[in-house]
Amino acid sequence: MAKPTKTIKKAKQPESKSVAAGELRQDLVTGKWVAIATGRAKRPHSFSRKDGRATDVPKYKDDCPFCNLAKYPQEPDVVRLPDDDEIWRVHIFGNKYPAFDAKEEFRSWQQGPYRAMEAVGYHEVLATRDHNDADATMSLPDLTLQLEALQIRYQELMTKPSVNYIQIMKNSGPEAGASLEHPHHQLFTTPVLPDDISDMLHGAEKYASENNASPFTALIDFELESGERVVWENEQFVVFCPYASRTPFALWIAPKKPNPFWQDISTDERLALSEALSQAMRRLAKGLNNPSYNYFINSAPCDDTGFVCNLESFQHFRWHIEILPRFGALGGFEMVTGLEIVTALPEESAEFLREIDI
Repeated sequence: MAKPTKTIKKAKQPESKSVAAGELRQDLVTGKWVAIATGRAKRPHSFSRKDGRATDVPKYKDDCPFCNLAKYPQEPDVVRLPDDDEIWRVHIFGNKYPAFDAKEEFRSWQQGPYRAMEAVGYHEVLATRDHNDADATMSLPDLTLQLEALQIRYQELMTKPSVNYIQIMKNSGPEAGASLEHPHHQLFTTPVLPDDISDMLHGAEKYASENNASPFTALIDFELESGERVVWENEQFVVFCPYASRTPFALWIAPKKPNPFWQDISTDERLALSEALSQAMRRLAKGLNNPSYNYFINSAPCDDTGFVCNLESFQHFRWHIEILPRFGALGGFEMVTGLEIVTALPEESAEFLREIDI
């Protein structure tokens, strides 16, 4: 069982919360920069949308393809928990319109100076049984069961010859790109290493080489010591607003214990993680009026294909969950430069979420 939680009252080492000219902040792991636009910054309560998504969602909708499986049959289940026709709560099945072809083997080739390969991979969906099973309202046992199903399928997929990386993600709400209201995750596998994950792995190696320490250990230890950006913690996980947040109210859920591989978490860790995820989602939903969001489980690759190192080198990386609330589309400057402009101070966002009574 998870150990008792700790209450975070205030920052131990307060920092300046506003700079007239704004700040450019650098991500410790990737080296990428974000702009904290204090001149355009909004107060935390201003992100609570008056037209937030409805919370009185019904348990069942007849026209929902994930509710009415008799009318809208899906691909066969590959995981179902509990594995019972009557009492199951969550299941995983193949996407009817996959982004990749599920194949064990694939071809790659050169065309002039260009390199290409077949778009192979598994594209699957995890759906809850009930239409109103949102992360912010789901019971801890059901949330833990959902994480267990994802972990089971992750461990199965990682053994496939064509799988180098597995991305688990959730789009919730229209601004986050969700095409269906019914709560669901997506699992993607790829035979190549995605750029953002490669940047984190290479960044972790570079920092460790230059500082003789893991960047994840450095940043998590600092956040815990400072407390200013910490929203909530238990004995095994910390929820905090990153120093170089990519969106207003961005959150990380990170394990306190170094571990590059999400799929290796124990039963106790899974329970503690469900508690941390519930805390994060409930605070966002209550404080910001149920905003749209994306969340991602970032883990080390299934093998070292496509990354020039030994598997031991992943020791400087730490798996984590990244939650990005969505309040609008990227602007042209952000799209062309990759430099994201954030109109909320992470310190103020953390304080706002920390003080929400849930």
